[in-house]
Amino acid sequence: MPDHLVRRPGALITWCSTAAIGAATATGAALTSTYALFAAGLFTVGGGALVAYRTVRADEERTDRAILERLQHPAPEPAALAADTGLRPAAVKLSLHRLTASGRLPSSTTPPDPAH
Repeated sequence: MPDHLVRRPGALITWCSTAAIGAATATGAALTSTYALFAAGLFTVGGGALVAYRTVRADEERTDRAILERLQHPAPEPAALAADTGLRPAAVKLSLHRLTASGRLPSSTTPPDPAH
């Protein structure tokens, strides 16, 4: 496993910007009653938002896979996982929560429930 997960926010920024440009185009077209341009703007908003969402989900999946791989060894604390993967402890805890909720986290490494 790499020492640190590589984050590439450039793609996310690009697709969010694309969605914002589409929104501005759709708004301007609606004000001028240019409905074909309005439809194109809405299509751009939807496409940009969808790809931005998929970019974020791909990052989350990489994080989850790195955490699962690290958990194959003796179960470390979230702070140690964060140091190993180069993530913030909050990101590790969120990943552990997602993995536990989806049933992908092996039961022997499930963190103890603080309520019990």
